[in-house]
Amino acid sequence: MVNRTSCSWLLPLLLVAMVAGQDSEESSSISSSSSGEDLSEEKCGKERNGCCSELYIGEEEELVKCFTIHSSKLPPDGDSDIGKTLRFLSCFVECLYKQKKYIGKSDTINMKMVKLDAETTYADRPKEKEYHINMFEHCRKDAMGIYNMLKASPGAKALLKNACRPYLLMVFLCQSDYHQKHECPYFRWEGTEKAGTKDQCEDAKDKCYLIDGIAPPTKSTI
Repeated sequence: MVNRTSCSWLLPLLLVAMVAGQDSEESSSISSSSSGEDLSEEKCGKERNGCCSELYIGEEEELVKCFTIHSSKLPPDGDSDIGKTLRFLSCFVECLYKQKKYIGKSDTINMKMVKLDAETTYADRPKEKEYHINMFEHCRKDAMGIYNMLKASPGAKALLKNACRPYLLMVFLCQSDYHQKHECPYFRWEGTEKAGTKDQCEDAKDKCYLIDGIAPPTKSTI
């Protein structure tokens, strides 16, 4: 099992894409102490200060594979063409979902495969399994509304020209900040070195796994 991470080389691209494709919303926050000593099962299921501001991108091992495949589509440094960025991201996301066989007929999300994958990936982590399924149930519907609005906009249609299945990109963008707009349980906690919260959030997350009687997933060495 590899650690979930927010890859630094994808964050700027995602931020650009999210500005282009979605309106930002304020997420409701349930604060908790920064000290790991106060953790409980209840607090592990809520947002934690400094640990829920990062975009959730996915499993690093899968990201690296798809990034390598589609790196030739990556806009060169200094290129401010948002259309090129969206084209790269859309093909990158299509690759991620193809790996997991999440793509259904007519470019929809195949929830049967999402559930089967969750059963395997989170076999010993029932809370994460339920969260993963609920996230996709929400995002596949939310993304359709956003995608339909984009299709009705000449400017957006131009930006998404030659993109790989733009609807799937909308699903992925919804996934990336789902924990900021809905629930942010401990397995979504991620700090940053810049803010000095990386180790703090990681330690708190590990303690919550132990509170749930689960061994923390092995950290990625990539």
